[in-house]
This record gives sequence, C-alpha cells and structure tokens, in this order.
Amino acid sequence: MDVLAEAAAAERPGTPLYVREKQRTTAEQRDAVVALHKDGRSARYIAKHIGVARNTVSAILARYIATGSTGSGKRSGRPRATDSATDAAIVAASQASPFDTPRKIRAELDIDCSLDTIDRRLREAGLFGRVARGKRDYTDAQVRARLSFAEGYMNLDWTRVMCADEKNFYCDGHQGRVYVRRPVGAAFHPAYTQHKEAHPDYVRVWGCISAHGQGDIVFLDGPLDSEAYAKLMRDYLPLAADKAFTFGSEPWYFLHDNPNVHKGAEATRALFEHGATVLDFPPYSPDLNVIENLWGYLAKKVDGHRCRNVEDLAVIVEQEWDKIDKDYFTKLFESMPKRCQAVVDAKGWHTKY
Repeated sequence: MDVLAEAAAAERPGTPLYVREKQRTTAEQRDAVVALHKDGRSARYIAKHIGVARNTVSAILARYIATGSTGSGKRSGRPRATDSATDAAIVAASQASPFDTPRKIRAELDIDCSLDTIDRRLREAGLFGRVARGKRDYTDAQVRARLSFAEGYMNLDWTRVMCADEKNFYCDGHQGRVYVRRPVGAAFHPAYTQHKEAHPDYVRVWGCISAHGQGDIVFLDGPLDSEAYAKLMRDYLPLAADKAFTFGSEPWYFLHDNPNVHKGAEATRALFEHGATVLDFPPYSPDLNVIENLWGYLAKKVDGHRCRNVEDLAVIVEQEWDKIDKDYFTKLFESMPKRCQAVVDAKGWHTKY
C-alpha cells in the first residue's frame, strides 16, 4: 500500500486521524514529512530519515489531507483538578514555607484535591521534594575565620599539603542513609526496618592523604587522646609525608581539624620537628577539608560489602582504602582553589562543597 492509500485508509469512518505517540512530533518534522511525500518519497524512506514510525508518517499525511494543515491536534485527557489561581496559591504557599508538606498546604488552603495533585503542581513549578541539608549558623568570628583561610590559602601549592582525620566504620552498612524497597503500608514491618543496635560494632581509623595518594590507614584501639594522637604524628605521619613529598627548600603543610586532642604539646612538637607547617583551619568547615569527601567515598565502597563482624570490617576497610586510585586524590586537591573561591564568593558562608 502506498502512502496515499495509507492516508486514505486513515480517513475511513472509525479510524482516528492520528496515532498517539509517546512524544509529539515537532512542526519541522511534520512539514518535512509532507515535503518528502510531495517529492515522491516512500513512507519507509520518510520514516527513516525523519526519525519517526511509519504509522506516524501516515497519520501526519492523513491529517494534512483532511485539514490542509500538519498541525498537531489537541490532546484529550482528564481535566486538571485545580485552576490557575489555585495552582499559584499552592506554589506561593510552598515558597513561603518550604518545609510544609502537601498535606499541610492542602489544609491551610482548604482546597479539594489529592496530595498527589499538590505534589505535581509543585514539581511543575520546579519545587522538588528533597532531603534538607543541615547547615550550621556561623558566628561572625567563624565567618571571618573561613574568609581568612580561603583568601590566605587560595593560591597555596596544594600539592604540598597533607590532610589527616579519624573516621568510624560500622558493621552492616551503618555508614549512611539506608534505602529499602517495600510495599505500601509496610514501613514498620520487621522485614523492611533497619534494626540498629544501641552500641553497634565498629572500627575507628586514622588516615592521611595528599595529592600524591594515600598514606597508611591506622586502626585505633580505644579513644584517641592527646598521647595517642602524638604517637600518630611521630610514627605514621612522617612516613606518609616522606613518601608524598620531595623535601628540600620547599615546606610542606599539614591540615587537620580542631579537637583539643589535636592541639597537644607533644603532637605540635612532633609536627614542628618534621618540618610541617600547620594550616590554621577554621572550625566547622568540612567543605574546606577534602578528606571529608574521601571518607564519604570510602564509606560507600565499604557499604558494598556485608561485614559480619569487626574483623571482616577491618579487612574490607583496608582493602578499599588501598584500592583508591591516585587520580582521585589529585582531583580532590585540585579542587581546593575553587573551594576557597566559593567561600569568598559566599562571604564566608556555606558552599556547595
């Protein structure tokens, strides 16, 4: 059957003038179909070169024969449950109180529609439901400290910086938010809930990184006090620094956060004796410490394993630590000038990092 015959068949009583597609054709596509048909091209040729189905070509030509136009007809469908004024009120209510749920918005506006409808109207307006991020309200002094760090170290040679920190890893995926696939109404069924222990098994580690890669990961036995931290600075950090940096006239820098155990006299002396210049890191600034990204990355890798006990967990943590590619660390430290600039642009407040 040629194209005209197919188009004529589409005009018979009871035959729709067009076939519904998952995605509407554009005006340019429809015009091209008609132009190619007038040029004597077959339906197969037209469909292939326009990138549509053959029945779509037939439907477009049938509509053209019937109406003299290639315009896409109106779609029938279920009427909207809300009018434009109600839609605007829903969006305005959410913008005024971003933490309000669709249920609360419906109650406050006293509107007769489903919660799904309110959710759709908000998504249509670009307001999507997301997990709210926690942000600290900085004091003026903390803002000044963040700005001072960002402005002072933006142009630092970050390839000569070592970062160090501690991290807890827990058995059976306690590292972060846990997702589950469950049927409706089964949120608290034992099969779909996470049974957290009051004191879950975990391992505590200390690690250090630079743009050149990772140092050894150290498993800590018990709480980290000033004496234990000084031992890390004496026994492990120098080995990692010697491996990462070529010493000479150029200094190297050390970045760690601000717990009191990090400021002990013995740890400070050990860093000084090995030639480290300690950066004055501002408090509550994980966006300026790339090792925080490293811990998140490693936690996801560890969560991919099932660890029955702390012995299994320790093995997995060490294996995944050793497997991290050097390029990952290079990219982390290359991001530091941009992180510093972001803090400056934010006038000392939070950044996307």
